[in-house]
Amino acid sequence: MIKRLLKSFKREPVVRLKPKGKPRGVVAISYILEPFVAGADLRGHTNAFECEQIAHAYVDLGFSVEVVDYRNRTYVPPAETRVAIDIHSNLERWDRELAPACRRILHATGAHWLTWNTAEFERLRAVFERRGKCLRARRTAEPSRAIEVCDKASVIGNEWTMGTFAGAGKPMHRVLLSSAYTYDWLEERDWDRARKAFVWLGSFGMVHKGLDLALEAFARMPEYSLTVCGRPEKEGDFFEAYRSELTQCENIRLAGWTDLASPEFEEIRRTHGGMVYPSSSEGCAGSIVHCAHAGLIPIVTRETGFDIGTFGARIERGSVDAVCEAVHRFAQTPTAELKERARAGWEFVRQTHNRERFVREYREFAAAVIKEVR
Repeated sequence: MIKRLLKSFKREPVVRLKPKGKPRGVVAISYILEPFVAGADLRGHTNAFECEQIAHAYVDLGFSVEVVDYRNRTYVPPAETRVAIDIHSNLERWDRELAPACRRILHATGAHWLTWNTAEFERLRAVFERRGKCLRARRTAEPSRAIEVCDKASVIGNEWTMGTFAGAGKPMHRVLLSSAYTYDWLEERDWDRARKAFVWLGSFGMVHKGLDLALEAFARMPEYSLTVCGRPEKEGDFFEAYRSELTQCENIRLAGWTDLASPEFEEIRRTHGGMVYPSSSEGCAGSIVHCAHAGLIPIVTRETGFDIGTFGARIERGSVDAVCEAVHRFAQTPTAELKERARAGWEFVRQTHNRERFVREYREFAAAVIKEVR
């Protein structure tokens, strides 16, 4: 649906937003166009809401805003641009065209590309060593000097995520990921069953996001079940390498793409206890945020960029053994403690990962940026 609607932008690939009164200048944003497409269904990912709110924050501060897709390699910000914002690859190209006084901002939605790409290739190498299968890299990021070019960065993630950019020595401001879904608290759940039932939920890049590790781990642990919410069949080489686990293991169910507002997901969150996500690198994984909102306890690697506090469980390494160890520990946790941790995680994300907080915190960041504009 969105792809079809985006065709309308081929002739005019720039979305222009105007403030009330005379503009103070232009803010150029390289992110996504989807939130500005009339009729687009934007559920499922946080970036549409966040991009829209970033744009409107600067409009409300009195600036004209021009938004382009981050893959646009022809757009050049106008001479009156006072702030230039990019999520990855355009800021370096824009740099030579921008006035020296223009504030250059990296809005980092993932880890630094060197960390990101290294992590994926290490995981792919590990699959080759374990399974003898050389799978295609699907989540590699384009090399970029955006963190060196920028004046400061806003970072979606936590201290781990920001640490991947620390070598550049630039000021960084953490912006907490919003959430596209919220849920009421589940008053009743059969924890004797739920403690043994787990979910993996993710988009594309199955090895990058650790589905290979989860599948191999649960194939070893028939006493526990794993529900896979995703589309691994769309990655043909991965699906062939893991066909046995995905189609023949009685304790692994391929649910496919799952609408998080659907009755199917409602049943999953009522019958499952933990969300297993051994990703190799993220900014902050939205799938974890959404599952914690649903009352599932996150069992994750530190590279997911999500703060687990005392309610979540850590997968200590990106390995099959580490996933097994974390799942075993979780399943042996007393019921009373699991209930408390699920509630604590639900309360944490409701307080920290929500739309209202994102809007408030980003507007504070935008106001600080504008104070620096000369």
